[in-house]
Amino acid sequence: MVSSVINIEVIPQLRDNYSYILHSLENNFAVILDPAESESIIHFIKKNNLSIEAILITHHHNDHTAGIIDLLNYKLVPVYSPSINIKGTTKVVYENKKINLSFLEFSVLKTPGHTLDHIIFYEHNNNLLFSGDTLFRLGCGRVFEGTYDQMIDSLKKIEKLDDSTQVYCGHEYTLKNLEFLQSIFHNNKSLDDCKKKIINQISKTKRSVPFLLGEEKKLNPFLSSKSSFYVKFMQNKGLNSSTFFKFIRDLKNDF
Repeated sequence: MVSSVINIEVIPQLRDNYSYILHSLENNFAVILDPAESESIIHFIKKNNLSIEAILITHHHNDHTAGIIDLLNYKLVPVYSPSINIKGTTKVVYENKKINLSFLEFSVLKTPGHTLDHIIFYEHNNNLLFSGDTLFRLGCGRVFEGTYDQMIDSLKKIEKLDDSTQVYCGHEYTLKNLEFLQSIFHNNKSLDDCKKKIINQISKTKRSVPFLLGEEKKLNPFLSSKSSFYVKFMQNKGLNSSTFFKFIRDLKNDF
């Protein structure tokens, strides 16, 4: 793999989706993640004289895949996804699979829960994680097809990654997730301070991504319940880490 300085373009799509274009600053190659729509992506590609090298897909939901075919009509490239049933897929990838591209090398982690086929992409040379709908800032994906235990195990894989990892997720749910946490965990100064930081970030960039995994491990109870505040809550409720996850996930489902 050729080491390269990269840029990550966040492409807002649909109502609250994010797709991502990663491109080298040393050549014109680009990689696209989870295209819900194609028009804005193709516009950026043309404007910046980029050449699409590959498309990467985290899971089969339409709001992460609907742009694939139009992009392939624009340029025929490999599509890496977790299932041959995702239209356009040319390369099915699994746990621990390496995806070697001209300027990036991704590791694939299987993260069932939101869907059974869900995968995420980790680029260790630049400490980047594209988490799809498994991990959100201050939240996690709704468990549609898998089980809570599967989602817990998937999030544990993410928790093991380096604290310096920059996370890019599939939706802009952050303020709603924060509102939920503050409705359950009252008078949490860490969440109050986090809110100020998030509002400042959104005011500057119009989005709350990327976010730092190390901070998320301290604040996101779905990812890690080791914070003293969450430990005390579990003790008061008679919960362990597994039942705590299920308790707050059920509450979030109805929020």
